[in-house]
Amino acid sequence: MTTPKATKGTATPAVDAVKQTEDIVAVHQETVESVAKTGVEVAGNSVEHALAVTKDHVETTVKAGSELFKGYEDVLQFGKDNLDALVTSGTIVARGVQDLSKTVVALAQQSLEESVATGKALVGAKTLKEIIDLSSSLAKSNFDKLVAESSKLSLLSSKLAEDALAPINGRVDAAVQKMTKTAA
Repeated sequence: MTTPKATKGTATPAVDAVKQTEDIVAVHQETVESVAKTGVEVAGNSVEHALAVTKDHVETTVKAGSELFKGYEDVLQFGKDNLDALVTSGTIVARGVQDLSKTVVALAQQSLEESVATGKALVGAKTLKEIIDLSSSLAKSNFDKLVAESSKLSLLSSKLAEDALAPINGRVDAAVQKMTKTAA
């Protein structure tokens, strides 16, 4: 058997098969390159999207954290302000009680001096009428002073209470305002 020889212008089936295979490989290579390129683009877009979402989550978390710490700082400052108000109030009470005590001691000293003077006058009295008049005069004087000094002590006490409660009332007002803001 003789094999036909290929002529110059005609293709043989083997050459045709090789050419078809090359054409198929070229088409598939373009498809693979196109799919790979699309895959890289999609992956890049996905990474960019994931980074953007992660960045948003981190920013939201940082914002929430800073608001939480700010809230914690506000609570600490509010407690410190309350403690300062209590200390101020206590100082006012201490000074006020000291002033009241000085007033009471001065009144007691004055009363004692008047009683001693009246006692001396009673010892020097020669009649029963003088003794009764001196005793009545002392009693009336002591009663008048009691009424006058009681009102003075009452005014001092109420002023002390008002002054001592002022810092605490200020903190109560601040607390009410804070709760009103929070509720709104």
